[in-house]
Amino acid sequence: MSVPYDVFVSAFLSKITEYELLSLPEDDRNNEVYGYMKRAISGFKKNCKYDFSTTANDETKEFAVSVPSEDMDEIIDIVSEGMVVQWLKPYVYKQELLENAISTKDFSVYSPAELLLRVGNAYAKAQKDYTRLIREYSYNTGDLTDLHL
Repeated sequence: MSVPYDVFVSAFLSKITEYELLSLPEDDRNNEVYGYMKRAISGFKKNCKYDFSTTANDETKEFAVSVPSEDMDEIIDIVSEGMVVQWLKPYVYKQELLENAISTKDFSVYSPAELLLRVGNAYAKAQKDYTRLIREYSYNTGDLTDLHL
């Protein structure tokens, strides 16, 4: 049984509300989201007991890996959370926001500097949540006999 890309895409899209991304034609949107998915899987591959990184088939849009249904929900949540991190990353480093944050003297509630701070905080929280989910997964599914104690 293979795992379709769509399970990760739909989980990711349910976590965000970016109208610009959602209004793109489906093929364009999916190509962008697939990049987020692959980068999220790359960050999770050391801990995941299923090989999503080398079994991807971009033609069929599936992973040639068999995952039991009891593990699938947790993996979908972890990967989609990583996709949120990848989606937020460009906003943190957006040039106009950085220029405005550096040159503004008025740090008000509505200033670009405040927006940059809020986006940075959202990114840091998403990154922390993603890391926590990977640690919990690793702890719950890891084999302690491999440790040299």
